[in-house]
Amino acid sequence: MTQPHRSDLSSDLLEDFRLDAAEQFPRCEQLLIELERAPKSVERLRELFRLIHTLKGNLGYVDLNELMPVPQAMEDVLDALRSGRMAFDSLLGDILLLSLDHLRALVAQALAGSNSAADDSQTRQLCSALQALAMASPPEQTELRSVLLQQLDPSTRLQTPEAAEPSHIEALLDRHGIPSTSDLQFFCALAEAAEQRSPYWQGRTRRLLELALSINATGGYAEQPEQLAAAVCLHDLGMAFLPLELLHKQSHFSREERRMMQGHPRLASDLLKRMPGWSAAMEIILQHQEHADGSGYPKGLSEAEITPGALILHIVDTFDARTHERAHQTLSKRPLLRAILEINNLSGQQFSARWVEIFNHTLQQRPTLARR
Repeated sequence: MTQPHRSDLSSDLLEDFRLDAAEQFPRCEQLLIELERAPKSVERLRELFRLIHTLKGNLGYVDLNELMPVPQAMEDVLDALRSGRMAFDSLLGDILLLSLDHLRALVAQALAGSNSAADDSQTRQLCSALQALAMASPPEQTELRSVLLQQLDPSTRLQTPEAAEPSHIEALLDRHGIPSTSDLQFFCALAEAAEQRSPYWQGRTRRLLELALSINATGGYAEQPEQLAAAVCLHDLGMAFLPLELLHKQSHFSREERRMMQGHPRLASDLLKRMPGWSAAMEIILQHQEHADGSGYPKGLSEAEITPGALILHIVDTFDARTHERAHQTLSKRPLLRAILEINNLSGQQFSARWVEIFNHTLQQRPTLARR
């Protein structure tokens, strides 16, 4: 059957394609996130392959044949997974997520009338790299995955920690209209000192403060800004007193090591208990590892029982851990797309759905907050 030329296609057919793609892309992303938790799930892998295959066919039907090599190369990788020649891991998940995002951008560009997609050398390189990965032997796959991920997102790699810049935390607080009291100055100084304990922490307090205070402002100041600022500065103070061997450990924790890590908020809460006027900050710190669905710790509180500042801090702390090196979790930064998807995927479970929506809105308004 002869395929119609794009210029001959009806607006209804193109609209049907847009609507289908609007459902297919997010579902593919969801499946890739789920596969990281269940990498041997045959059903999820089968559904993902079917969606990519359908998307490829739809591209051909609306005369976007120049884009079909991308889903075909992704199919090659998925076929290697289905046949057992390749194992799924988070690194491969990142690669497929970024490839999917690249394809989505090309589709939007082509439907907008641009002709540059067909000549995209980056697309050709991506397809070649995906196909090479699909054909590689298991010993070769690890290096190829690292190279391909860096090609897709050059920031996703281990970088030598740089020396800490002079702190501007107090100026940041002033921009958010928070008076620099002697207590807050003390908390800022403690945070700056704690950052020197590990090169992976440098600049972290400033990033967390900027994002947390901005989310709180977008959400209508549900938390007192000065209490949230104090909690951000002090919530991980106890981590600085743990052994460096534990802080820099890359393998899984033992039960005792996990107990030590989970108990670190107590030091900051004990400090604030002795200082009048900071009870709200103390509650934020004690609750910032609680989950909206009640599955967190230490008390298993549900969302209605958790202070807004703790709900905000939990999102911000997790996002920063995914986008910057944290030696006790991972030595590899994750792509921003992947980090944002992970936060959204756990909306209503680990994180408050309301505050995830505000987090998204904040990053849309100020995208530079995600790149600090």
